[in-house]
Amino acid sequence: MDTLVFIPAYKPDERLTKLAETLCRDYDVLVVDDGSGKEFDGVFEATSEFAKVLRYEKNRGKGGALKYGYSKIPELFPDAEYIITADADGQHTPDDIEKVAKKVREVGGLVIGSREFTGKVPARSAFGNSVTRLVFRLASGVKVRDTQTGLRAFGKQYLKEFSGLKGDRYEYEMTQLMYCAEKKIPIGEVGIETIYENDNETSHFNPIKDSLKIYKIIYLNSYFMKAVTSSMFAFLIDFIIAHVFQFFVFKNDPISGDGFFAKVFSSYSLSMTIAWLVSSFVNFVINKKWVFRSNKSFARAFFGFYALATPIFIIKAFVLTPILKGNSFSFTLTYVIVNIVMYFLNYLIQKKFIFKKKED
Repeated sequence: MDTLVFIPAYKPDERLTKLAETLCRDYDVLVVDDGSGKEFDGVFEATSEFAKVLRYEKNRGKGGALKYGYSKIPELFPDAEYIITADADGQHTPDDIEKVAKKVREVGGLVIGSREFTGKVPARSAFGNSVTRLVFRLASGVKVRDTQTGLRAFGKQYLKEFSGLKGDRYEYEMTQLMYCAEKKIPIGEVGIETIYENDNETSHFNPIKDSLKIYKIIYLNSYFMKAVTSSMFAFLIDFIIAHVFQFFVFKNDPISGDGFFAKVFSSYSLSMTIAWLVSSFVNFVINKKWVFRSNKSFARAFFGFYALATPIFIIKAFVLTPILKGNSFSFTLTYVIVNIVMYFLNYLIQKKFIFKKKED
């Protein structure tokens, strides 16, 4: 068969066996026991009549089970062209699995089965998915209806890539989505039934611990969110230095004199320039090393950064200087507003030109 359904299972019940029995008529089925313990021997023995069952003793988490299974698929199922992952707790019906299988054959990429969240849905599940969906879209620029679904399908060409992703628990699935968004792997969706039995009491998802891990993954894999952090840090440096020079060094007075230097420069522009020289270098280093993780040479990135950032700063200085003359309140307020705009433009320029990665 060209399609494999892979089910990671932790402390499952008879629903796993029933699902495997139904699926084995149309698919190869792989089940990985994620260290459930000897008390679940009966369930896995019954399931082994309909699926290939792999077991290990120590619980690794859902991400760990998925990656373990991915590493075994090429050897155990060499003819599998498509891999579908499904949950063992009854949330994914054979009909929905077939929908995802059909879609991935048509469009490729990563296809996810997105729950509609209609009917009787636990409040924590509905709220958690809504928040995570919004955060994911802001971080990645990709819109999906269900970021936490375990029903997913992809072609075998992605097995090696997905096997190497970080995350051992439920955060792994978010890592996969963020990875696809970054690598521009298409993410397709099909609507599936929303099933929560007994208020989803069999779920092993920890709302606090696992949610924090998921948001950490989003943050660490988002150019935009890390760039916001970098820009805020650089702005804080810029703000402090500019105000120290303006109000304590130059004492909020223009430079005296009648020469060319005094006509062209003022205490405002000098304060801004000194602050920008320091803060922009900090911003450059953090963005190169941490935000974009660029492998460009330091010199090439440095000159590219300042070739585009310098004109933006000059425009900023020309906008600010006439406004700032006269009172300290306008200096602080306008300085904040203009710098927010400047750092946003800098982010767009850096992502588009300076630290742009070559397509794999």
